[in-house]
Amino acid sequence: MLDSRRPGDPFTATSLKRERSGSRKILTLAELTALRERLRDKTIVLCHGAFDLIHMGHIIHFEEAASMGDVLVVTITADKYITKKRSVSFTEEYRMRQVAALEIVDYVALVNDPSAVPAIQALHPDVYIKGSEYANLVLDKTANIFREKQLVEGYGGRIQFTTGETFSSTKLSHFLLASPEAVQDNPLLRNERILFRDLSDLAFKLEEVKAFLVGASGLRACLLGETIVDEWVDITVTNLSQKSRCVAGQETARVRQIGAAGIIALHLSSFVKHVHCFTNGLPGDLPSNIEVTHLATSPLVKTRFVDRDSGSPLFESKVLDIPDVRRELPDFDDYDLVLIADFGHGLLDAQAINRRIAAKKRCYVAAMAQVNSSNYGYNLPVKYVGADYYSLNRTEAELSLHEKDLAFGELLDRTGRLLHCQALSVTDGKQGAMVRMGRDVFALPTLSTSVVDTIGCGDAYFALSSLAACLRLPARLVALVGSIAAAAMTQRRCNERPVSEHEFMTIAKIVI
Repeated sequence: MLDSRRPGDPFTATSLKRERSGSRKILTLAELTALRERLRDKTIVLCHGAFDLIHMGHIIHFEEAASMGDVLVVTITADKYITKKRSVSFTEEYRMRQVAALEIVDYVALVNDPSAVPAIQALHPDVYIKGSEYANLVLDKTANIFREKQLVEGYGGRIQFTTGETFSSTKLSHFLLASPEAVQDNPLLRNERILFRDLSDLAFKLEEVKAFLVGASGLRACLLGETIVDEWVDITVTNLSQKSRCVAGQETARVRQIGAAGIIALHLSSFVKHVHCFTNGLPGDLPSNIEVTHLATSPLVKTRFVDRDSGSPLFESKVLDIPDVRRELPDFDDYDLVLIADFGHGLLDAQAINRRIAAKKRCYVAAMAQVNSSNYGYNLPVKYVGADYYSLNRTEAELSLHEKDLAFGELLDRTGRLLHCQALSVTDGKQGAMVRMGRDVFALPTLSTSVVDTIGCGDAYFALSSLAACLRLPARLVALVGSIAAAAMTQRRCNERPVSEHEFMTIAKIVI
């Protein structure tokens, strides 16, 4: 670095140290251009990023970068462009000051752009440094890395990827319970409790999750299944009615949510190119990449009356009849993935679907038949024959086998033989999930250590694990992807919103 300069050089270590002291170490982009002119005979190295919570991973990154040249310049992304995972913990001014305080860093500048392009244009660094997570360029969904690489190489510079151990600021903040007030509006980053399990010992890599997101983004999916409108009525229980001797209460709130196939479609829409949903009465404004073919217009409605103070359900009523169903099915091979989400209310014709499964040539079929209070013991996954991937919970597997209390591994094995499938997930609440992809078997503990509600977790697991299975990912990643989606749903009341890609990545960074 600077200490290696020749004694006669006007920019010796001593003079530069004096020049950089205090706020003089922080430059504008225009001053970076002047710096390049003054240090023409020096090798300038550029690092760029948010650098919000400085940790050991950043130090290792800077040390390796500094070893590649004479002058290390670090540029900081402005606050308004940091939106990929959360709001910043520290403002751009503080982030520049903390990086400038590091002795190994020579200069710091702010960039008002989501990429490093303005900094590269101003400085023309000889070496542009990125972390190892960017070594596979296609995993950067912003595509900024391609523009940056082209610009650097256009004037004769080079891009270099560091190889040192990396750390996640998101993970550190979560497990140190250290997220500052600036991020308290994000429930996944609040620092009053640990929400998720640390999977560091299982050696997952964030690059694997990014590769899943890139692969899923090009898929065209078709979803068959019932949409259910979940209505939640909050009640303040007052007393027993003196006339009827039943529980009396006052309604304080009434909320409607989209559930079942409807929420599965919304989960998918954040991750895939297109979703064509064959369902009944899917209400509301939908994302532009969701297309709906209505097989029936009648809504299915479940109304739950809930004690507002305890959160305990008091009573449930249902409207579950679907008259005048159109028996229309698409050509499965028009899609990359077909998901069958059967909630047992008569919308789907299993025999007709089985004929489409048998006739398919290229698409991947994932099936789920949910057991609930309205169809207990009657709506089982064995009704679908020949699907590529099945997702069940323990109860559904046990009912299919007519046997209880099997060890998790035996339950998975026997269910797989019964369904004649090569790809299978069985989930078991707090015990987590076990996945088989061919001969590859992997068990993953549940990721949530703190739960608000479990309703909707199975649907989210099915949606995302089906995408991973369709991409032929190994069992460990199918389990991880599905479990991250389920963990996201545990942190909200029922299906109040679908899992977003940003939320998915935040949880991935915490647990990995």
